[in-house]
Amino acid sequence: MIFFRENFKGFLLCISICATSYVIQFIEISIFNQKIFDVLIIALLLGIIVKNIPFEIPQIFSKDDKAPKFASKQLLEFAVILLGFKVNFSLIKESGISLIILAVISVITCMILVFILCKYIFNLEKSVSILVAVGNSICGNSAVAAMASVIKSTPNHIAIAISFSAVIGLVQVLLLPLISVFTNITDFQYGVIAGLSVYAVPQVVAASFVVSTEAGLIATQVKLLRVLMLGPVIIAVNFLIKSNNRGNSKFQNLNTYIPWFIVGFLLASIVGSLNLLPNTLIDYIATFSKILFAISMAGIGLTVDIKDLKGSAFKVSLAVIFATLLMITIGVIGINLFNF
Repeated sequence: MIFFRENFKGFLLCISICATSYVIQFIEISIFNQKIFDVLIIALLLGIIVKNIPFEIPQIFSKDDKAPKFASKQLLEFAVILLGFKVNFSLIKESGISLIILAVISVITCMILVFILCKYIFNLEKSVSILVAVGNSICGNSAVAAMASVIKSTPNHIAIAISFSAVIGLVQVLLLPLISVFTNITDFQYGVIAGLSVYAVPQVVAASFVVSTEAGLIATQVKLLRVLMLGPVIIAVNFLIKSNNRGNSKFQNLNTYIPWFIVGFLLASIVGSLNLLPNTLIDYIATFSKILFAISMAGIGLTVDIKDLKGSAFKVSLAVIFATLLMITIGVIGINLFNF
């Protein structure tokens, strides 16, 4: 409680940015009848703006105490745990082996190739390379946020990975439906392509339901199959990183291979999959998790120096475009290979 009292102004600023983000998204939906930018993106961008504005903010707020850093780490990790309650492993049984195989192949292929492109061709930092690869191969902002806590990414790296991926994802939402206009693919096939290639879940919904309900349902299902890989991928990446710094015994360092919040995420996923909680309560938890994510994004933004984003902008944008085209290609190959 002492920590919260000492950093109250910083927490108030993070919460205020979060609230403002939801207001902006409400206005956005009222005008366009859909989300253009997710509330997490809005909170991150507002945080960056507030951090870098050249004039003083009201004295009831503070952007220099420890609250933004706490929000960007501990609060973020707790939000990841709550996210697990919305995961339902029963989707695996419902999807069919062909879709499952295609989703797994696409995630693994995209992660490896995008990481190689970022790290060894574009010479980006390892942390940025991992975040861009994970975010664009799995589930967007949530994957970036979860992985960032594991690999101890800086706020600047998180901001780079999320902001440029989200902007290009928005362009994809606008352009991808043209595939259904200028080709002879079925709604089911379009749903597979959209579910594999679009950056974040809200963007998948926007890019697919505009074509048809069938396309939207299939796209959402394929996207959720990718989301299910978040836990295993994070554990695998963390294991690979930590194994380079082993102590005397694997058992002594077991907790370093599986972060506490990922254990919480997996346990929450099991609870969600077994339907141990009412659906209404699950929905409330998911909403609360999203709010915590938004507060965390505000905290991340408040620790970002915008000057540090400029150097990597072009390379990260190219990597995201490559990831998008790669996933579309895998989708097209998968459609023909599995005769969808």
